[in-house]
Amino acid sequence: MKAVAFDRYGGPDVLHVMETDKPEVSENEVLVRVGASGINPVDTYFRKGIRPVADFPAVPHFDLGGSVVDVGSKVTNMKVGDRVWATNVPGTAAEFVAVPSEKLFLIPEHVTEAEGAAVAMAFMTAHLSLHYRANLQKDETVLIYGGAGAVGNAAIQLARLAGATVIATAGSKEKKELCKQAGADHVILYREENIVEKVVDVTGDIGVDVILDMSLSENMENDLEMIKTGGRIVTIGSPENNAPQLPWRKLNQKHASLMGVLLFTAPPEELRAAGEAISMMLNDKTITPYLAQTYPFDEATQAHADLEAKKFNGNLVLVP
Repeated sequence: MKAVAFDRYGGPDVLHVMETDKPEVSENEVLVRVGASGINPVDTYFRKGIRPVADFPAVPHFDLGGSVVDVGSKVTNMKVGDRVWATNVPGTAAEFVAVPSEKLFLIPEHVTEAEGAAVAMAFMTAHLSLHYRANLQKDETVLIYGGAGAVGNAAIQLARLAGATVIATAGSKEKKELCKQAGADHVILYREENIVEKVVDVTGDIGVDVILDMSLSENMENDLEMIKTGGRIVTIGSPENNAPQLPWRKLNQKHASLMGVLLFTAPPEELRAAGEAISMMLNDKTITPYLAQTYPFDEATQAHADLEAKKFNGNLVLVP
């Protein structure tokens, strides 16, 4: 079978298509014919060596949309022909992938496999952040950084469904419109407006209940100015192993909670429940996949370059 791979760390040009063996399934696995492999920023960190891979050649990506072609002897929740999506599955940039059955979720009829791959990591991360870490409640106010990004867009949609007031940040008028389309009540153009002043104005100097921060090291001091007393700050991570200076006194004064989220280490029961909830929302058409562009396998280099250049708003996927 064909797979995208890299034999060394480096830029997008280290990616190439290779021939490799088709995987066999164990008793608890499902063989999926990959229809689309989702690309996320974390995939570039592994390609660069910011995050190490186990061995070379390494097949990138963790998200997929596809169809079941074989099931292990003990699999009861999937059958041949099912269309599925998954995240947290190493090496999805291949024609076939063996996946533990508990990581797979059904794709509704009206959703394409490419859209399923686009939903995976972004919506799962947003769901875990809002509902398992922040415990977002109806009528609360949430600030979402980078609302036009993949996770930000998903978080806006999920927060809106939860009945929260959504404030998002965006870097351009085009991205502001994307945030509004996703359901944001207020959008702050952070290059033109003072985020703290705008949040104070929108909330009547009360602050927000929840903050979803994609770059804690840059925003921590502002976050503690904007968070309501007793509020929750969720940091979704950073590519670098940085150690931001934390103003503990201010954190204590606000009685605020600071929490982290990492999809790769999330409890399996949370991942299962979140995935089922996302599939239900897809089925009910209450969330919309944020797919921007598809590429064939032999354009993987271009796809990674476009992702790093932020050429498109929305998710990018590779198609075998």
